[in-house]
Formats: sequence, C-alpha cells, structure tokens
Amino acid sequence: MWPFSRKQKVVHKIQAVVWGKLVAQGIDVDTLSKDIRCVQKNGAINGGTPVTCLRIFKLSDAANRKIEVTGWETFDANPELILFEGHVTASHHVSLEKRS
Repeated sequence: MWPFSRKQKVVHKIQAVVWGKLVAQGIDVDTLSKDIRCVQKNGAINGGTPVTCLRIFKLSDAANRKIEVTGWETFDANPELILFEGHVTASHHVSLEKRS
C-alpha cells in the first residue's frame, strides 16, 4: 500500500548536465552540493519537443524567508527566489537563464 500513499519528492539535487552548466556560470561546487536545488516539471518547446523545465534556487534563501517549497508554483508566488530558470532536453542540452 505504501506506493499509493508515498509523497513524491518536490525538491531535487542538481544533476550532472546542469551541474556542469552552473559551474561554468561561476557557482562553486561546495555551494552546489550543499545549498543549490531545483524543482522541475515536464514541458515542451519548439512545437512539441519534450523537455524537463527547471527552476534553480538556494535552500538557504527559502529558509531565510520562511518559505516552504511545495512545488513549481512556490516560485510563481516568490520569483525572487529563482537563481536560474530553463530546461534540459532528452539529448542533455541545457538551456538556463539567470534570474536573480
């Protein structure tokens, strides 16, 4: 019965292809491993190409503002928390835009 009552994980660690892109943007590895996380959802670009949409943020920023990250919509109400926003394609192409 547990698979039906188990809550899905909302906040995710940064994965390899995105990790490299963030390091190239100047974020240090220690900060990435301890404080940087993302929320994600399925989406589509360019007439239907499937992608994973990302919103990247700092756990400490959310905690300092006493904001509980409950999903994608948390950042609709609190866009100042978003560091980067973008997507990853199935072929591992990463597109990120700096927000704050």
